[in-house]
Amino acid sequence: MSIDAQASAGTTFELKATNDSSLPGQNYFNVYSPILTNLDAKAQTLVALVSAATGKGQSTTLTWQGGSGALSLFAVTAGASPVTSPGTAVALGDIVAIEWAAGAFTISPAAGGPADSIQVSITSAVPPGIKIGLVVGPGSILVRPAIGQAVLTLTPDMSPVATVSFGTAFQLPPPPVSDVSQPRQVTFQPGTSSSGPLATAEISVGVTDEIVQLG
Repeated sequence: MSIDAQASAGTTFELKATNDSSLPGQNYFNVYSPILTNLDAKAQTLVALVSAATGKGQSTTLTWQGGSGALSLFAVTAGASPVTSPGTAVALGDIVAIEWAAGAFTISPAAGGPADSIQVSITSAVPPGIKIGLVVGPGSILVRPAIGQAVLTLTPDMSPVATVSFGTAFQLPPPPVSDVSQPRQVTFQPGTSSSGPLATAEISVGVTDEIVQLG
């Protein structure tokens, strides 16, 4: 999933994060989108936005485009990395056709679907084992359609929240050894800036290695 591929018509989200933890060395903040509301959590793989490395006493600011105006969708074949896959801008209420020809996906959105969801139509030519990714805010959500499944409905949670963990940087597939804090849901406060809508939040990790929301 390429963050740069997101549509630019959404709200700018800013998260300021400070590392005051007891963990040695360089550590990271991993920011996840809310899960899809219409599918079981076990059927979803979340891909995080990862901060720059931080040492004790250092702060970092993560930014991304969120909201209903900044959704994008992509598809990857079995075994391919979703991290660098380009996305196609989509909107709630779209019906998105995914086709496969000459070794590449074609993604074509059009209006006419459920108002709060994105309905994905998968042609029979699409190879088995693909994953469909929906970029919602900081990260993406991967779903693997069942074999022979022709229609997949994705209903994103558009609440101004994100889930954050701290420690080892997110990787996909997960590393054999990692050390991360308990995840914390962070709520963003609405506002405006000279460039448009802005939502902000501030967090810190203290000596107990727990994430605390400050603002």
